[in-house]
Amino acid sequence: MARSEYLSEVRQDVSHTVRMLRRAPGFTAVVVATLALAIAANSTIFTVVRGVLLESLPFHAADRLYEVRTLYPDGMGYTLSPPDFMSIRESNGVFEQVEAYTVGTLTLLGAGVPKEIVGARVSVGLFELLGLPLALGRGFLPEEAAPGAGLVAVLDHGFWQRELGGDATVLGRTLHVAGQPYTVVGVLAPRARLSRGGGPSARFEVDIDMYAPLEQDDRFSAVTAAGRRGEFLRVFARARPGADAARVESDMRRIGSELQSAFPDTNSRLTFDATSLRDLIVGDVRTPLLVLLGAVGFVLLIACANVANLLLARSSARRGELAVRAALGAGHGRLLRHLLTEAVVLGLLGGAVGLLVAYWGTGALVRAQPADIPRLDEISVDVTVAVFTLGAALFSAMVIGVVPALQATGGRLMGALRESGRGSVGGGQRLRATLVVAETALAVVLLTGAGLLVHSFVELTRVDTGFQPEGAVALRLNMQGEAYQTGEQIRMRVEEVLARAGALPGITASAATTVLPFGGLLDILAFTVDGAPPPDFNAEIGVASVTPFYFDAIGSPLRSGRAFTSRDHADAPAVAIINEAAVRRWFAGEDPIGRRVTVGSTNLEIVGVVANVLQRDPASPVEPQLFQPYAQRASRSVRVVVRTTGDPLALAPALRAEVRALDPNLPVMDVTPLTQLVSASVGRPRFYAGLLTLFAAIGLALASIGVFGVMSYAVARRAHEISIRVALGARAGTVVRMIVSRAMVLAAIGAGIGILASLALGRVIQSQLFGVTLLDPLTLAAVVIVLSVSAAVASYLPARRAAAVDPVTALRGG
Repeated sequence: MARSEYLSEVRQDVSHTVRMLRRAPGFTAVVVATLALAIAANSTIFTVVRGVLLESLPFHAADRLYEVRTLYPDGMGYTLSPPDFMSIRESNGVFEQVEAYTVGTLTLLGAGVPKEIVGARVSVGLFELLGLPLALGRGFLPEEAAPGAGLVAVLDHGFWQRELGGDATVLGRTLHVAGQPYTVVGVLAPRARLSRGGGPSARFEVDIDMYAPLEQDDRFSAVTAAGRRGEFLRVFARARPGADAARVESDMRRIGSELQSAFPDTNSRLTFDATSLRDLIVGDVRTPLLVLLGAVGFVLLIACANVANLLLARSSARRGELAVRAALGAGHGRLLRHLLTEAVVLGLLGGAVGLLVAYWGTGALVRAQPADIPRLDEISVDVTVAVFTLGAALFSAMVIGVVPALQATGGRLMGALRESGRGSVGGGQRLRATLVVAETALAVVLLTGAGLLVHSFVELTRVDTGFQPEGAVALRLNMQGEAYQTGEQIRMRVEEVLARAGALPGITASAATTVLPFGGLLDILAFTVDGAPPPDFNAEIGVASVTPFYFDAIGSPLRSGRAFTSRDHADAPAVAIINEAAVRRWFAGEDPIGRRVTVGSTNLEIVGVVANVLQRDPASPVEPQLFQPYAQRASRSVRVVVRTTGDPLALAPALRAEVRALDPNLPVMDVTPLTQLVSASVGRPRFYAGLLTLFAAIGLALASIGVFGVMSYAVARRAHEISIRVALGARAGTVVRMIVSRAMVLAAIGAGIGILASLALGRVIQSQLFGVTLLDPLTLAAVVIVLSVSAAVASYLPARRAAAVDPVTALRGG
């Protein structure tokens, strides 16, 4: 066949298909909507997976970047101390550059209303290491790392535009930050940021607003023992070309062994490990996102099976038309190509609509920022996503078109001219039933996965948080500048704020703390029990400072002993309260009240035991925790918590006004109900469970529509047989049971196959489950019930229609 003739036939097929689809708008709309919904879901999740997992990180030689951590014998990794950082920098044999930074909150004055900003002190070469370009000015000079010489700043581009209006003359301008004058020497380029993620387990929690040089004092020495357990530096390093992860890990363990020998008092049993930057940023979301990608793939297969069923029914009704075409000389290949063209047109229409829906859905997802998924703000629908959508559309066209086309053009087409079509029921009906079984099995896999995640999420919400979040709200104060030079000034300001807050109407308790529930790790300090042998390793405890009535304010019960009072002032004997986890670890079977412990360099008496309060998320174990009176261990940064009998958020304006009346230069930040902390702690599980449940619901709806379609078609084809049964005295209930039981058999077969497949694939989501096993009877029972009800409802309507048939009319029509 000549190329021009072939193209002419293709144009004829396309033109004929368009005319046919226009004559059947209902059919066309259902098919296009079904495919568009499934393709849009696939394109949206692919966009997220590609942007988060597949796209290269926006750093120089990102595949060779690592974070180095101190590794304790129990497997916990921590930041590095300045001496350990210098030892890694000077003794390693695998890195070509090693840099460090530390992050803190600072108060910005002189740029309008006082604001709290996030500042980072970075070693001079960090920008070069990560390849962060500048839009204005320069980075830091080596001499600016000397103590007292680091009062220069590089601004984040977004911060520069947001707070300083994008002032092009900003270089040389002085910003008063944390009571110090910083001279602006540079502005980073757009999207050149150190922070790239978020969430409860992410290492980069916040975006940096301002950078200053990391001042390297006497602690920054590879030969000193002093300060080796003062761990506060995050350390990044770039491996030399050819140094793979195994070699990097081996070298870190070598340095750890050398430091154990050189400094046994501080580094005994400690070593180092290195994690690739990609794993650091996206490691904890990789599995859930891939599970979601697989789930939408199942949705697409279900949609294709559904549309294939529709095309099978349509092609069966068109066998007469195809027989006429064959009689007029159309060959088998010509007829097959004609039917496939119809499938391709439908697939492309579904793909085009799906791409538009995916564009909208992706934008909505980015704006919502669900569950702190890292790098989400970097994703977009681009050419690659469009190509993926085209591929999904063509794949769908092949799946929906090949089987119906082969079925319609198979057998003896000429016989269709002499038959009413009933003779073709058997093979076509069996094929449609097979597709329904496949749809059902795929829907069961989705339902089981969604059910397990939902049950897991419910179990997370049932975990005892150790406090009562309802009715409490917190705000953050960061006291910096000339008014807060001494500990006494800081303590007095906190007391004044609490006194004013406590006097507001409806307040039942007010207190301050350095760490809220779900606030992450506390200050980690060395811990020993007087008169007891030290543990083999990790003789440390998390420490927080709290004022009297803190446990009343958060609603955490005291288990034994007493709470802090105003008598626990700065000059009073040092005391402490520990949580139940600390009792289990260090005082198993003993009463800790009255025992003395040493925390850091301070000796304290334990006066109380408080309930375990969750520190990170419900799935993480509660670690030992110690509380000291704020008056005995003051901090510039505190969280003020108040409990009220009314709406806690309604208090926010009054709390801000009271703080402003005391000090107009003291910013009030992060006014947060404690219920929001609880909700955020399960944000990711809730998001993944909700999204998978949505996909499972779509799959179940499509499978139910498939059952309805098959049963409706079977009733229509068996109308003559059913009319004879009714004429011979068959009751309506008998006819209904006959048809519904047929659907239930198909559903049962699909459910059995789906449950077996779910158990095989369940290992993929096992790591995401909490308090639930793959053989969870509640989930499996719920899936079976939901599926059974759906199949029964989907088949009942055509069954009722069949039972109501007039036998005389049906026999005459037959």
